[in-house]
Amino acid sequence: MEINHRYRPFRYYFWTLLITWAALFTAAWLSHREELASYQFLPMMIGLLAPFGVAMFMIFGSKDKGLVQDFKKRLFNLRLIRSRYWLPLLLIMPFATLTATAISLLFGQPVEQFRLSPEFTLAGGQAFTILIVLFLAPAFEELGWRGYGGDSLNKKGRSLMTATLLFAVLWNLWHLPLFFIKGYYQYELFQTNVLYALNFVVSLFPAVVVMNWLFYKSNRSIIAIILFHFMMNLFSVLFQTEQFTKCIITVVMACIAGFIIWRERRFFFGTEEVAPAADKRELQLQD
Repeated sequence: MEINHRYRPFRYYFWTLLITWAALFTAAWLSHREELASYQFLPMMIGLLAPFGVAMFMIFGSKDKGLVQDFKKRLFNLRLIRSRYWLPLLLIMPFATLTATAISLLFGQPVEQFRLSPEFTLAGGQAFTILIVLFLAPAFEELGWRGYGGDSLNKKGRSLMTATLLFAVLWNLWHLPLFFIKGYYQYELFQTNVLYALNFVVSLFPAVVVMNWLFYKSNRSIIAIILFHFMMNLFSVLFQTEQFTKCIITVVMACIAGFIIWRERRFFFGTEEVAPAADKRELQLQD
């Protein structure tokens, strides 16, 4: 079924960032008050689920049957993922992590980085619980970003590279409040070394290049990007990787992204929409 929906990127990202920032900055305020810290869970969940919630409202609230069916098809149909993209989908992050770890040894980093993190070596269900969380978090994120947000930035006359950079900036803005929530990963980075926090910001740019390449080459499959995002999260905690090494991972990912851009120059810098190649539809945007 053809989609004639008028995408509204400004409305989507405005409400997503507004809800996220309101909720997560509230959680940040609570986290710094010992007597109230236990109440931060609810606003954190609201903030982290904002991309998903706003996307669902805009998709199902549109009453556009074509848009709804397109969303469902892209979520559940694994056949959308072309066979040639399964290997990069599953192996790019292991390759980047292990390569960067090997390089880090030349800079005096410990060989123990190749060991699994303690959470994954303990007996019991802790590792399984961590895996569930590592999957559910990107799943809900990508249901929003890839369900509506990504396509809303892709329009005729705008190259995929421009849309990719726009999304990377917006994704960084979405993560911003996490740097102020005491005990959270981004907060600990900022407190440990500002350069490590900056590396997190920079790392999202090559990651988004790879994700958009896989997304559109996999016929806009949402489950494809959920899997890749899961691999990103998994390999950020699976081994005892030092923060210095994570900076090298960013460099390796930048090289991979650069190679993809070079090989796919017309794909990234052409002004024709990439989505119609997947489902022969025309995107119409109106803010």
